[in-house]
Amino acid sequence: MSTWVKAAIALVLFGAGFGAGTYVRSQSARADVNEVKLDRAADQTGLALASAQAEAAQRAHEQNQAAGIHSAAESYQKGKADAESASKRTVDDLVAGNRRLRDQWATCQVTTAAAVSASAGGQRPDGGDRLRADGVGRILRAVGQCQAQRDALQQALINERAATEDHR
Repeated sequence: MSTWVKAAIALVLFGAGFGAGTYVRSQSARADVNEVKLDRAADQTGLALASAQAEAAQRAHEQNQAAGIHSAAESYQKGKADAESASKRTVDDLVAGNRRLRDQWATCQVTTAAAVSASAGGQRPDGGDRLRADGVGRILRAVGQCQAQRDALQQALINERAATEDHR
């Protein structure tokens, strides 16, 4: 065999080896790229799942908070209505004479009556008893509404704290 043939065979074998090595390396690189793509897809799926779970948890928290506020608002409206009816009953009882004012209010009534009788002509103001009863009713309504509002705000705070504790 001549050296030229041997050199040609060596060159062909070298080229085949080089080509085979390049082919194996490219296949390995493709496998690596596919693995990276799978890892990236898995990461994106994990992120999407985590995002969906976080959004669901946030919605649940907002719904719990809204339910607590709604419950507190209903409690406030009920307390306000109860205060209105209690003040109306008290005013009606005062007007009917079934209930009497405390002594400090009664002395105010006596002092006012004495002042009116000492004034020119000794005339009594029209509807003095009714004005007094209305004043008591307004005071009782205001107190009842304040109590109802306080109770509703306390309930909203309790619900908010409970929701916050549930999230931890």
